[in-house]
Amino acid sequence: MMQKINRLRWIVMLLLGVFVLAGCSTTAAQDSASSDLPNALPAGEDGVLAVAEGGPPLGRPSLGSSTSAPVRLVLPSINLETDVIPIGWHLVQQADGTQTSEWEVADYAAGWHKNSAHPGEGGNVVVSGHNNIRGAVFRKLYTMQPGDEAVVWAGGQEFTYTVEEVMVLEEKFAPYEQRINNAQWIQSFDDDRLTLVSCWPEDDNTHRVVVVAKRVGE
Repeated sequence: MMQKINRLRWIVMLLLGVFVLAGCSTTAAQDSASSDLPNALPAGEDGVLAVAEGGPPLGRPSLGSSTSAPVRLVLPSINLETDVIPIGWHLVQQADGTQTSEWEVADYAAGWHKNSAHPGEGGNVVVSGHNNIRGAVFRKLYTMQPGDEAVVWAGGQEFTYTVEEVMVLEEKFAPYEQRINNAQWIQSFDDDRLTLVSCWPEDDNTHRVVVVAKRVGE
């Protein structure tokens, strides 16, 4: 029971910062003794801050997996073909002495969250990217439609996904309950899926674009 309570508290803390725009809004703090692994989306000028209080990172693959990280992403419907690079995180010391964990954001490429699943192993493969700076690879992500194709290359193999949902989620001014609900999309899942994340619109980034695609043939 206590474990469930702690996990709920961790998720709540996470949501206070998970979709927040780094650099234009407040952040949620984590205890300096807590895990330094961030739990969701990236931080950057148009990215999002990922902070949490303890607990394991969301969607973390099992140790010793032999599956390769994604290296290329193709989204034919928006004429996108881009490199994919692993992205990590760094700790930021706040003025009050607390620390926050911020995801990095790939420049001129899409970023694979290295604590999410690998293509082909099952689970949630999370990839994020800028929408208005440094290549803006996901500028048109919000225009994707259900039925569109997404192709990921990893380990010399091609993994094809079909888009099932395209969501534009209010975040900056959203009520607490909605922000809690927003967080579900970057958590781990049992099915084989690809989740693409960016910000929207280009001028103020008040919303988050989340595209969920399921692997073909699963």
